[in-house]
Amino acid sequence: MKRVIFLATVAAALLAFSACDKKTSDDLKQKAEDAKQKVETKAKEAKEAADKQFEKAKPKLKEFGEKAKGATQDAMEKAKEAAGSAAQKLKEATNTSPQPVSPTPAP
Repeated sequence: MKRVIFLATVAAALLAFSACDKKTSDDLKQKAEDAKQKVETKAKEAKEAADKQFEKAKPKLKEFGEKAKGATQDAMEKAKEAAGSAAQKLKEATNTSPQPVSPTPAP
């Protein structure tokens, strides 16, 4: 009889340990699933916030692009003017009428 009680106690302890282990495993799985859900939610919120910021920045980016385009065109015009002025000065410098060369008597 003692042996049956001992075996029953051992069996009950093993069942309790097994159930406890399964409960712990299930708890860990549930916590992992909860953490995964939280991460997915936060990632979605972060993406939405980034999209909103991008939409807010679009007009400013467009304005900046227009200003850059205008500045580039101004710089090109100034470069053309400077090149034209330099060419004109070079032309003036080379178009001076040469002084007549007086023949020098040959000795």
